[in-house]
Amino acid sequence: MKKALTIFLAVCMLAVGTVLFAACGGNEDEGSGDTTVNVYLPDGTPALAMAKAMTEGIDIEGYDVDFHIIAAGNIGTVFTATDADLAIMPTIGAATNFTKGTGIQLVSTNVFGNLYVVGVNSTVNSLEDLEGKLVYTTAATTIQLLQYLLDENDISYGSGERAVPGQVTLQSFNAANEIIPLLKQAETKGEEAYGVLGEPQVTQCKANVTSAQSVIDFQAEWKGITGFDGYPQASLIVKNEFSAQNGAFVKAFAQALEDNGEWLSSESNIAAFKQALAAYNEAQGEDGYQTSLANLTLTPETIAGCNLDYQSAGEVKESVKDYIKRLSGTELADAFFYAV
Repeated sequence: MKKALTIFLAVCMLAVGTVLFAACGGNEDEGSGDTTVNVYLPDGTPALAMAKAMTEGIDIEGYDVDFHIIAAGNIGTVFTATDADLAIMPTIGAATNFTKGTGIQLVSTNVFGNLYVVGVNSTVNSLEDLEGKLVYTTAATTIQLLQYLLDENDISYGSGERAVPGQVTLQSFNAANEIIPLLKQAETKGEEAYGVLGEPQVTQCKANVTSAQSVIDFQAEWKGITGFDGYPQASLIVKNEFSAQNGAFVKAFAQALEDNGEWLSSESNIAAFKQALAAYNEAQGEDGYQTSLANLTLTPETIAGCNLDYQSAGEVKESVKDYIKRLSGTELADAFFYAV
């Protein structure tokens, strides 16, 4: 039985043991006879859902697992444009693909919300206090969720680059690393500023912007409206044609992720994971995609703010259906949920 990932032996990793990682590969492991499974992860918090698996490896007889970390904006097309068999991706993006006819199913939900409004020189204590303020945010699910929370609280909003009295003005950016410098600039000028960030970028922001503080917790706001403890932000998705032939593997792989959140709450395991990420980046070379996670500050408090957990498709079904209905108006069919 062989380890399911390609082995990178780095001298700096010997203190914490051999770390197993995979570079991008083909669909077959030449010479071994094992089935190669391609798992894609968006760079950022969702990738943390597989920290233990990426660090210690997964040993499932007859299979080799290759992990591929890609730009978060590209994860939505992995099942149509890549050789992906499984992926961690935003739940709402997976649901959209499913309703458009892509043959995929949700195996588990692994991230239950990591978004916060961060303020500099803040006077805000609630969503209502954001009226008359300019709020920097990223696009896609983040702005969609923020708009939903504002709607549910009867708060007007619009888009623009300047604050407008009587509404929350949203200015959208492609990535969090565009927002943090704007918060720093406001601090330097002694001005008030707000941005929506997810952990671990919240921790990164507070390390660089002294006065930055979390003023609104999206997860608490969501629970207050829906009653659900967090929202099913990112999930493990499988391609139907793969699961039809490899059902036992899908079950074993999902089970290997169950204690990931608890595992990553340890400082020693965080350190091992960071070394694995560094080894991954080195293996990609100059032309390969370099994960930003390797350079972010990760602490047990940061991990707690990411709300990592594991709920199987059966356990999370009602929460996912409610989440998708609220954000997109779509009634999800039961066929979207994989029966482990």
